[in-house]
Amino acid sequence: MADDGGLDVTGVGKLAKAIPQKAWIQLVDTACITFREAIAPLTAISSGFGRLITAKFDRLVDAEKVLAAENVAKAQDKATKSKRAPSGTPKANIIIAVIEASGIQTDLLLRELWANLLAQELTTANIHPEFPHILSRLSAPDAQLLAQVADREHAKNEELKKIITKFSAGILGFSLTVLGSERASFNHEHLHHLNLIKKEEGLWRLTYTGRAFIQAVTEP
Repeated sequence: MADDGGLDVTGVGKLAKAIPQKAWIQLVDTACITFREAIAPLTAISSGFGRLITAKFDRLVDAEKVLAAENVAKAQDKATKSKRAPSGTPKANIIIAVIEASGIQTDLLLRELWANLLAQELTTANIHPEFPHILSRLSAPDAQLLAQVADREHAKNEELKKIITKFSAGILGFSLTVLGSERASFNHEHLHHLNLIKKEEGLWRLTYTGRAFIQAVTEP
């Protein structure tokens, strides 16, 4: 188990072989219960898309269910702790995208961003469908580089400044290889291709899309 009480996802690929079959079945059953409890508020709002979300979860293989359930529960916890009243009905396509991605994503940093994305959708119901697509194309070093660029951003809007600071602090707290500052790399070019950063006067800066994306993947 991880120190924070969550599943140690780095070993999930060997989980089925490492524990007895009976214990594995129990673990999967627990994950299913955890998932259904986490989406219960959504099912209460709309049983129609609640059934759709449950059906998508049920189609995952057992190891994916364990990973997905852990991240959905984490997102629900983040949304609850934010004490924000939901401003709308969360979109099924965003929730399903997070479930599917969380089921195969084992990198702790990226799992955190997926949980944040879902937490934001649960509280704002305003996540653009493009953001899950962008997140699915990022590696952990890409996210760290984006945080480094954001960390130097001089946002005039105070609320945006707080969000960027929170995002950078969260990402840079992970132990990853520090990438170069302004020297171009594949990671820089990839983020540029995704329209998250751009180069101005020799310095990498966030684009409007980059700032909006950071808002979407920062814990509410």
